[in-house]
Amino acid sequence: MKISVKILLVSFLAVCGILFAVSMPRKSRNRSLESEIQTVFEDTGMTGLSIAVVKDDSVIYRKVMGYRTIPQDGKKGDLLKYDDLFDIMSVSKTFVATAIMRLVEEKKMKLNDPADKYLAFPLRNPRYPEVPITVKQLLTHTSGLNENHCWWILDSINPNKSKDYALGYSDTYPGEKYDYVNTNYTVLGAVIEGAANKRFSTVIDDIIMKPLGLKGSFNQNVLDKDKFVGLYYKSDKTGKIENNDYVYHQLPPLRPENYVLGETVWLEYPAVGMKITADDLARYMRMHMNWGELDGHRIISKKSEKLIQKNYVGENNYGLSYRQYRDLVSGKVLHGQTGGGAGIKTCMIFDPDEKYGFIILSSGAESKYRDGYGDIHKPLIKALYRHLIANGDR
Repeated sequence: MKISVKILLVSFLAVCGILFAVSMPRKSRNRSLESEIQTVFEDTGMTGLSIAVVKDDSVIYRKVMGYRTIPQDGKKGDLLKYDDLFDIMSVSKTFVATAIMRLVEEKKMKLNDPADKYLAFPLRNPRYPEVPITVKQLLTHTSGLNENHCWWILDSINPNKSKDYALGYSDTYPGEKYDYVNTNYTVLGAVIEGAANKRFSTVIDDIIMKPLGLKGSFNQNVLDKDKFVGLYYKSDKTGKIENNDYVYHQLPPLRPENYVLGETVWLEYPAVGMKITADDLARYMRMHMNWGELDGHRIISKKSEKLIQKNYVGENNYGLSYRQYRDLVSGKVLHGQTGGGAGIKTCMIFDPDEKYGFIILSSGAESKYRDGYGDIHKPLIKALYRHLIANGDR
């Protein structure tokens, strides 16, 4: 049977076309991912962005964009690097819960203990003075505390120091209602100090940071201030990018000679104050993905990890410092925490069953919340999942 040269040529080109289509998707997907990240970066006005994506036991993707300190006031600025330190805002709360679960395992406290067992002042809602507020209620934001006072100052809810302390409590029976309040975690910092008889940041260091080999701290005085990522925001008044670095002030009370257990802990901002790189936060996340253990270092038991990730508050999907995220990836329940404030937007979100997770740390963004998520986290996680996890692209 004779086959014309034209037919052979068409067949050859068709086969080449198939091979080309098979060989190109990874590159085209990578280009598309980079384009999607760039679009979110520009649309939300970020000044800096650091990403780490984990699959199984490896970081399969990492990226930095933008500046650590922006060009401003005649200064050229500094480009963001992988070893720069972000204040991770409310993702910090997961370190608090992890330490508490370890102290529970060491029998230094119980979740259902009255929190004021470990405090230097009574922690009681004056409307329900006989009802203790428990450690677990603080962890799950069901304590009845509010933010009518400055949430980071313990004296404001101390009846021995403030005549207006009652304003710090809502008309809510302890344990009855979920209300996300940073005050809960400021108190938990003092609770940790009372139970461990050590400085809060030292407890975090001993339980988590040293065993996992992480560089970071709630105490900024022990870190390299030249690695702090600048905190920027767009001023509503001027429309210009302004600096908001108050979180990084080197505060004298944090020095050992000035530190008072149970009192000055608020200056370490237990609710929002961990400074860490995206890479080290990814390593910390891997420990939680692996049910409390990493590289032979057991930080908390699998039982404790399951308690942290459990939902205690119904439709609010909150555990012991962790949220459950039910619409980021179709049909999956992801776990973790997001954070925001002072020009920073952060997230640590993962699937402990299928072993993948996302670290996204950004600065300077004009992010809005939609469907319960920041408009940074949601599109970036969806894009990262689609390109790197669902498609198996490494």
